[in-house]
Amino acid sequence: MGIYNRGFTLLELMLALGILALTMMFAVPSFVTVIANNRISTGANDFLSALQLAKAESAARINPVTICKKNTAGTACITAGDWQQGWIVFSDANGNASVDAGEAVVLNHEALDSRITFNGTAGVTNSITYNPSGTTSITGVQILIMCDDRGFADSAKGILITITGRGGVMKATDTGQTTCL
Repeated sequence: MGIYNRGFTLLELMLALGILALTMMFAVPSFVTVIANNRISTGANDFLSALQLAKAESAARINPVTICKKNTAGTACITAGDWQQGWIVFSDANGNASVDAGEAVVLNHEALDSRITFNGTAGVTNSITYNPSGTTSITGVQILIMCDDRGFADSAKGILITITGRGGVMKATDTGQTTCL
């Protein structure tokens, strides 16, 4: 009986690596697109969840609850920058859209990925306040658009908010907007 060597030859290994490299060449760009699309979808859904939380907390606390762009520490509202820097939801007993002593921060959402821009139309540039009745401080229908470094494409998301406090996430192209805000 002879001794058989059951290993790979160098040629077989090179062929297997070549096939793997060719497969990765097609798979990686698709995977990167999926990750970028999920990043935007997650951010938009997180914001919608914050809106729903603000509405529910307002009814439960029987006083206004505000969602606003946050400062770095997550303790106050700011008017500079865009919603990408994160947001807070807080009990706003006096309805002034400012975190005052004794007003509890209910949610502190971290900043979104730096490749994302997130801005709203005039009525929702800085804050949205929910009243105990479920209505909001906005007038009419307001829109926020979330884009990434790919710009206003099919991947961009729009968040529509009505005066009654209902919100929804959709393709940005379905909101009537034509560019990132």
